[in-house]
Amino acid sequence: MIRRAKGSDIPEVAALYHSIWHETHAPLMPPAEIARRSLAFFVDRMTAVSDSTLVTEHNGSIVGFSAWRGNVLGQLFVAARHRGTGIAGGLLTAAEIEMAKAGTFEAELYCVAGNQRARRFYERAEWTIRERLLDENTPGAVPVLRMAKVLLR
Repeated sequence: MIRRAKGSDIPEVAALYHSIWHETHAPLMPPAEIARRSLAFFVDRMTAVSDSTLVTEHNGSIVGFSAWRGNVLGQLFVAARHRGTGIAGGLLTAAEIEMAKAGTFEAELYCVAGNQRARRFYERAEWTIRERLLDENTPGAVPVLRMAKVLLR
């Protein structure tokens, strides 16, 4: 079941985010970026978007989440053992619906260029690459794909 995150979910969501990011993104990042991605970093990041975070639970534990700010879908992460179960697709669809309800016509996200699994997932969900650029907010200017999708209202 997908639901809105509560303030009390933030520590669990941040811990999940920390774990998955280091599994999936750290291999594609420069050492300086990896070093700054502490658990506290993820707590701060999730606190900032707590009002737009959706979570999915399995047996009482949060196993996936999505979050956005404005028209940018910033996070969509699912625990390894729950990948391929439809959880990510459900979270993506739910986030798109909520973003559209809030007035977003065209949503965007930034996918690390080397994250082929994520890229294929988003492309299957009809997100398209609009441009390739360097993320200047990360040490070493990481290559990213700016992807977009027109949301149905």
